[in-house]
Amino acid sequence: MRQPRRSIVAALTLSAALLSTAACTGGGGDDGQENADPAVTATTPAWPTAIDPTSTTEPIYVVWTDVVETGEGDTAKLQPTIDSLGTLGYQTLPWDPACQTGAEELLAGLTGFTNPLGVGVVFASAQDAGTFDTLYDGNTISLTPGTYTCGASS
Repeated sequence: MRQPRRSIVAALTLSAALLSTAACTGGGGDDGQENADPAVTATTPAWPTAIDPTSTTEPIYVVWTDVVETGEGDTAKLQPTIDSLGTLGYQTLPWDPACQTGAEELLAGLTGFTNPLGVGVVFASAQDAGTFDTLYDGNTISLTPGTYTCGASS
């Protein structure tokens, strides 16, 4: 009977040693914060700045947050999304995805709408669009890269 107790004690001792080693391996850099709590030191990224698609000839990245079929009442259907984005500081209006290369086809394929109209937030980089998509609690239909093709708004 003595032998099984020793193996149980040995197993418990080994488990405790492994747990204490695992608990101590979180830090270890030269930054002086070896035991810092990552939840305390982590920061939330800042909301990225949207751009006006007419202000650049470079590729743009659009995070489409709502899409409807163009037709009667489409703007009213998009208004809750426009309002939600407005509370975050993003001033958006419905726009035709045909104004960005490849966006209309992609959104039509995703939604089944033959003539989509959407609310999109435009960014100068894929990183900014990805940061927005990560931070935004609302709906996201797709992120599309491409150039703006409709010219300046009047």
